[in-house]
Amino acid sequence: MVGFISLFASTWLLPVAYGASNSVAQSTSTSSSWTQFTIPASVDVGAQLIANIDDPKAVNPQSTCPGYKASNVHHTRAGFTASLQLAGDPCNVYGNDIDALTLSVEYQAANRLNIQIFPSNVDASNASWYLLPEDLVPRPKTSPNPSIDDSELDFSWSNNPSFNFKVIRKATGDVLFNTEGSALVYEDQFIEFVTSLPQDYNLYGLGEHIQQLRLLDNATLTIYAADVGDPIDRNIYGSHPFYMDTRYYEVDKKDGSLKLHTGDRTDHSKEYKSFSHGVFMRNAHGQEILTHSQDLTWRTLGGAIDLTFYSGPSQAEVTRNYQLSTVGLPAMQKYSTFGFQQCRWGYANWSEVEEVVANFEKFDIPLEYIWYGNGNL
Repeated sequence: MVGFISLFASTWLLPVAYGASNSVAQSTSTSSSWTQFTIPASVDVGAQLIANIDDPKAVNPQSTCPGYKASNVHHTRAGFTASLQLAGDPCNVYGNDIDALTLSVEYQAANRLNIQIFPSNVDASNASWYLLPEDLVPRPKTSPNPSIDDSELDFSWSNNPSFNFKVIRKATGDVLFNTEGSALVYEDQFIEFVTSLPQDYNLYGLGEHIQQLRLLDNATLTIYAADVGDPIDRNIYGSHPFYMDTRYYEVDKKDGSLKLHTGDRTDHSKEYKSFSHGVFMRNAHGQEILTHSQDLTWRTLGGAIDLTFYSGPSQAEVTRNYQLSTVGLPAMQKYSTFGFQQCRWGYANWSEVEEVVANFEKFDIPLEYIWYGNGNL
C-alpha cells in the first residue's frame, strides 16, 4: 500500500505539496557531468596553480620548509599557550610564510583535547581569513572545572629538530597523533602538517565522498563542497573534516598486556581489544588529506589549525562526544521520513513524476516521499 506522498523539487531540494501548482523555481542543481562549487570563482584571491598532486614539478614543502620553534610557554588553568617562531629562512612555496604563530593547548574535558595554531598577528584586516566565527561553526566548550590530571589524553612537544607534538592515550601509552619527523608549514594560502599512522590503519570519515567505508591508503581526499552527483573518490556536497581511528590489540593471556595488531586477519584462539579515537579539524577552507601507508598529510588553503581529539575509547563514545560537544545532535525527524523515499535527477516534466508515483502504487511498493533534483518542471 502506498503511503502519504510528498514531492520535493530541488534548488537542492525544494519541497512542494503534491497536487499543488506546477510552477517551480528554476533549479541550480546540475548533473554529474558538470560541477558547480558552493563558492564562486570570483571570490578566489589566490594565484591559479595546478594542484600539486597533479604537478610532477611541484615543490614538496616537507623537504623545503624550516618548520617552527616553540618558546614562551605560559601555563593556564586548562592547559598552556606558547609562541611558535619560524625556524629558518621562509620557504614561501605556495604563499607567504607566517613568521609568528600562537599555540594553544586546552584540556577541555576528560575525554576531549583541543589544539590550536594560528597567526599571532590577527586584526580586522585578516581575521576573516584565519579565524572561523563561532556563530558559523561553534567551538567545543571547556568544562567548568577542567583538570589536566583527569584527562584521558596527554600532550607532549619537542623542538627537535623543529616543533612537533604528540597526543597520547594515557591508559595504554598509545600515540594517537604524532607530527615528529615532519615540518609544520604555515603560509597565508597553504597550511600542511603530517601525522604518523600505524601499519594497516583503520580510518573512517573525511567526507563527503563516494567510496568504501574504510579509507584506503595512497588516496587524496578533497574536502570542498560541490554540487556534483556521483563521482567516485571525489568531493561532493558535504564538508566533514573528521575521522575516526580504530586500533586493535592482541591481549596477552598471561599478564593482560596489549600488543598492536596489524594486518586484516585475526587468530580465533586469541583475544583482541579495540580502542577508537576521533579527530576533528575546525576549518572551513578547502582541504585535502593524503593517506599513505604509514602517515597522513593534512592540507588546507587558509584558516587556522584547530584540532579536537576525542578519546573514546569505543566508536560509540567517540561519536557521542563529537555530536554532544561539537556538531550537535541530528534533528528529530517526523515518523514518515523513515519510510521509503525515491529520488533521481532528470525528470523531464510533471507528468513523468506522476507516472512514477502511479507505478509505485500499481506494483504495491511503499512510498512516502519522492524527490526530483531538477528545475525543468
